[in-house]
Amino acid sequence: MREWAIDYFGAKGGDLRLGVKDLIDVEGTKTSAGSRLVASRASVSTRDALLLAGVRGQAVQIVAKTNLNELAFGATGINPWFGTPLNPLNRNLAPGGSSSGSAVGVAMGEIDVAFGSDTGGSIRIPSACCGIFGLKTTAGRVPLDGVWPVAQSLDTIGPMGASSAMLDAAMTLLEPGFRSRVPSGKKVAVLEGSGSKESLSAIAAILSLPGWEVELVEDPGLEQARQAGLEVMLLEALSNNGALLAESHRLDPAIVERFLQALRFTNADRKSAGQLAVQFQTNVERLLSRHDFLALPTLKVPVPELENSRSAPLNANTMPFNVTGSPAIAIPVAVTRMVKKFLDVGNSFAPMGMQGDGDSPMPLSIQVVGRKGSDEELVGLASVLESVVREL
Repeated sequence: MREWAIDYFGAKGGDLRLGVKDLIDVEGTKTSAGSRLVASRASVSTRDALLLAGVRGQAVQIVAKTNLNELAFGATGINPWFGTPLNPLNRNLAPGGSSSGSAVGVAMGEIDVAFGSDTGGSIRIPSACCGIFGLKTTAGRVPLDGVWPVAQSLDTIGPMGASSAMLDAAMTLLEPGFRSRVPSGKKVAVLEGSGSKESLSAIAAILSLPGWEVELVEDPGLEQARQAGLEVMLLEALSNNGALLAESHRLDPAIVERFLQALRFTNADRKSAGQLAVQFQTNVERLLSRHDFLALPTLKVPVPELENSRSAPLNANTMPFNVTGSPAIAIPVAVTRMVKKFLDVGNSFAPMGMQGDGDSPMPLSIQVVGRKGSDEELVGLASVLESVVREL
């Protein structure tokens, strides 16, 4: 069984193997958006989504259309219709979503790179849960023509890979001519309130390894921005997909409840959300005028058990940067014996929980946020960090 793939086409030869999230049109296939209802109505796509233009003609195989939360409207990775991809690091833990199939396929080594979408963390969350790299690109950088819409003002497409080099290769497919570069700026602000003191201390220490200047700064309003982003997402998702409620019995009940929640929003709620979003944008711009990058845990909480994951605030640290449109990258750091020694922590140090063997901590996922358009520098930064951690 390949629960990570909704359609699996097979891998032939030694070309780069690509997984494409099944809300992106691929010529000759149906786009399900992870929904049996959408799949039952879908026609075979007569052309690719525009973002695949750089893939065709290259030595690349589209191996699969990858699984996701239904309508890309969730952060758990759970899909009741096509099966839930199992987290390869710990089968009892959530794979994260909504791009769960993309992350699991990469983490299992069944594909080299994948394209995911990110409306509130849907690339970064599963990348963190499965211990891989994932980039939410700057809003508007990758075209959305031929992509099933969730919330257009928040939606982005980005790459996922098991290494920074694979992330770079995948980004080149999305944007021919893309070249990562080592950032010239070296000032990083770690955001207070974004995780446990233990996690933030570890992140600050790891980010100092390349000689970067790291400073702990005040929370710019992450929770308020998350709430504002959730409201925008719910309202726009209802506008885009609300017609499906006519057959609500064919939808995941969790999806139906989110649509019903959107129906309860008032004009006052909308106004308040807009004000919070503007304030957060201002705060982030102010921070990035003094620092080159912001850093925080990709997940504010440990990776939750699959059965309890629906209530976990998985997008607490990711949604805010969909609100700003900033590029943001999830970088895994394996918590090896040498990393623990460097951090001067005990054997119990496992801020994101334990792997399936019960002895090894889950990788620590660090989210780094840059100024709009700094995607090249974020991938370069990930490469530098990957290298210096490896040398410990």
